[in-house]
Amino acid sequence: MVDWIIGLRFVCEYCTRHGSGKRWYENARNFSKELASTDYVIDFNDRYFVREPKPGSRVILEYDSTRPIDVEERSKVDTYYKKYLHHQVVTHDEATSVLRLAGNLTEDHEKTIVALPCICRYAVYGKDKSNACFGIAFSHEYTKRFPDYLGGNHQYLSVDEAQEHLENLITNEDLVHAVSALGVPYIGMLCNCDMKVCSPYYQRVRLGIDSPFHKGHSAAFIDASKCTQCGTCQEVCSFNVPIISDDESIMTINPESCFGCGVCVKHCPEDAIVLEPFERKLGF
Repeated sequence: MVDWIIGLRFVCEYCTRHGSGKRWYENARNFSKELASTDYVIDFNDRYFVREPKPGSRVILEYDSTRPIDVEERSKVDTYYKKYLHHQVVTHDEATSVLRLAGNLTEDHEKTIVALPCICRYAVYGKDKSNACFGIAFSHEYTKRFPDYLGGNHQYLSVDEAQEHLENLITNEDLVHAVSALGVPYIGMLCNCDMKVCSPYYQRVRLGIDSPFHKGHSAAFIDASKCTQCGTCQEVCSFNVPIISDDESIMTINPESCFGCGVCVKHCPEDAIVLEPFERKLGF
C-alpha cells in the first residue's frame, strides 16, 4: 500500500493522495456527488452492481498455501484493486463516524445510505438476510439498476436508522468493518465483513498482495495485569494474530500484524484488551 517510509513510519498512500491532511475516509470530497458523478466512477459502478453471482456458487474461503502463485494473475488482480476497489479496516467508532459524515451530505445525494445484501455472502451462502453492507453517500441512480438479489432487499436508511442497524449487526455477529472505494477514491461502501467469506481478504492471503484488504490505523494491545490467558482473543481473531507468550504467562498481540478490527476487544471477558491508534512501521 505504501512505497516509502518517513521517519521509520509508514504513511498510508491513500491518505497521502486522497486525504487532504486527514485519513482518506475522513475527507468529505471522497463522499461527494461531484466525485460520484465522474464518468470513471459511474462506469465502474455500472459494471460492478449489475453482475449477479450464482447463489452459493463459491465455497468457504480456503486456499492451498503450497500451491504456486500465478504471477500473471497476481499482477492483474493487484492492478484491478488498486485502481477501483480499495478496502480498509476501520474501528466501530470510525464506522459510525463514516455514516455520520455521509449523512451530512444528504442534500448532495438523492439517497444517502442504503443497506444491501453482501455480495461475498451471497456468493457463498446464497443469501444475506441481515443486509450486512451499506452503500454510503450513494446515488439513487445505482440502486435503480441493482440486480434482483440486491434490489429486492435493499433498504434506504437515515443516519440514525443506519447506526441502529449497525449496532444490531455487531450484536449478533462478529463483523469486521471496512470502508470501500468503488472507483478510488470514491467511498461508496461501508462493508461489515464476515471474514470466512470476504473475497478481498481471500485474494490478499491467496495471492500475497495487500491491495484488496488493508489493515486499519489502530491495533489491539493487551493489559498484562488483567490477562488470564483464557485464549478467547485467539479463538475470535479472524487474522490469527494473538498467541500465547513463550513463558505461557500472557496472550500477546503483535500490533504490526493486527488489522485493528476490535473483535477481540468485544469478546475479552476480563476487559484486558484495548484498541488504540497505531502508526505502522511495516505497512498496511
